[in-house]
Amino acid sequence: AIDSCDAKKAGVVVYSTCSVSVEENEAVVQYALDKRSVKIVPSEALDFARPGFLRCGSRRFHPSMANARRFYPHTHNMDGFFVCKLRVLGKKDKKRKSRD
Repeated sequence: AIDSCDAKKAGVVVYSTCSVSVEENEAVVQYALDKRSVKIVPSEALDFARPGFLRCGSRRFHPSMANARRFYPHTHNMDGFFVCKLRVLGKKDKKRKSRD
């Protein structure tokens, strides 16, 4: 989905799973951060959920992962979910990402 966004313009991709597994969530988003021109942006509509993990065991994730959201069955009375809003950077924004 990230690669299908127009490289000349910025776009938004929402990564969401019906899982609370770190391997399916933070690890996948971290891979996208490392390999693609994207950054995590806040999603104000989901402030009631828990933030994404910044670390799990020996793994460390980008500080902006706190803008991702986790939903837990025992806390939110629904199935477990993970949601992360990614901004696909246009050509102009790629220079800014390298400074972040």
